[in-house]
This record gives sequence, structure tokens and C-alpha cells, in this order.
Amino acid sequence: MAKSGAISCFALSQLKRQIKPGITTKQLDQVARRLIESRGATAAFLGHEGYGFAICVSINDEVVHGLPSARKINEGDVVGIDLGAKYQGYYSDTAATVCVGHKNEEVSRLLEGTHEALEAALRAVRPGAKVGDIEEATGQVLKKYKLSPVLSLCGHGIGKGLHEEPSIKSDGKAGSGETLREGMALAIEPMATLGRSEVYQRKDGWTVLTKDGSLSAHFEHTIVVTSSGARLLTAKC
Repeated sequence: MAKSGAISCFALSQLKRQIKPGITTKQLDQVARRLIESRGATAAFLGHEGYGFAICVSINDEVVHGLPSARKINEGDVVGIDLGAKYQGYYSDTAATVCVGHKNEEVSRLLEGTHEALEAALRAVRPGAKVGDIEEATGQVLKKYKLSPVLSLCGHGIGKGLHEEPSIKSDGKAGSGETLREGMALAIEPMATLGRSEVYQRKDGWTVLTKDGSLSAHFEHTIVVTSSGARLLTAKC
């Protein structure tokens, strides 16, 4: 899983450098697939439940699962990239959101708050803690930044399957949920919006958007629970 995570991290870090006005989301998908396969892995999303691409590219009011296409990225877009790798039977999953060009104060608050929420979630990871401890740590930071957590989507366990139990939401109650055990692998992924938390799915069957059209952000790391806390498998992405 550490090798899988390193491959996912490498692909995401390279893709972030490629994001610029004029590039299409399909071009980003093609780059990601080459990068992942060049490291001896396969794109985790490709073929999963019929999904036809290596990555998800979600722009502005799209929260997650945006489909790569001929759509061009523009100056000022808020772009989320979500990808994963499968290496020797083990999965990893990671995501980040960036702004193309200048960020105004609202976008800065969105990106900084959602990323800080992920960092707080990771600090809550330890053997004996509850899933709710992660959720509450995430939610407290989002509240501080006056962001709305997207509660209908969640993080998850990961390992020999891309999506495993337990589910991990972007807000919750400390002391609730499953107990974390040393060796558990989790994909923790806060999702938040500048507006309301309600979302809907586009008719393509994949893309999830905010109902009120507000901007959204999404950050994710794959981690393993160790005696000293969270070991990041997708670090430095």
C-alpha cells in the first residue's frame, strides 16, 4: 500500500503542475493514466463500477466525480483532482483542489479551510479513537472557516478494495462510530462548500454538484493507523 500511495501521490503532484488555462480535462486524464502505468500500477478508478476514466476532475460547483472531457480549464476555475492507483492488488486514493490563477478571499478561505480540516482529521487518528473523533475534528475546522460540510459523501476504508468500511463523514460526533485499530487503512477526504451542503447528481450518473451553485473543495489522503498516529501513504502531494 505504501508503494501504491507513492504512485498516487506522484501522479497527483505532476497533474497539479499541468493544470493551466486551455488544457482539457481529458488531457489531464490521459497524462494521469500514463504516469500511473509508467510506475507499474493501474488507475484505480478505471473500470470501477463502469467508470471510464483514470481520474475525476471536478470544477467550481462540482464537488466530486467530474468526468474528463473536451472541456477546457479557464483562468479562475477551482479544480479538484481525485485519483487512485492499484499496485500488486492494493489500492490508494488521493485528491487535492487548486485555483487556476489568482484566488480571491472567498476561494482562499474555501481551500485553506478544507485542507486544514484534513490535517485536523489526520491528527485525530490513533488506535482506540473512534471514527466520530475524525469527523468532529473535520467539522470543527470547517465551522471555524464558515464552510458547509458535504455530509452525503464520505471517506472510507481502503486496502484490497477501493471502497471498504468504515465510512467517514466531514462532520460528526466524537466518541461515535467504529473504533480505530492499528493497521487499519483509511481514505480520509473532507468535502466542503462556500454555500449550503446540499448536492445533486448530474444526469451523467457520476458528477455531484452543489444545489446552490456554490464553489466546492475536496482534499484526500490515504493513511494507515499506527501506534504513533496516522502514517500518510500519499504524503507530499
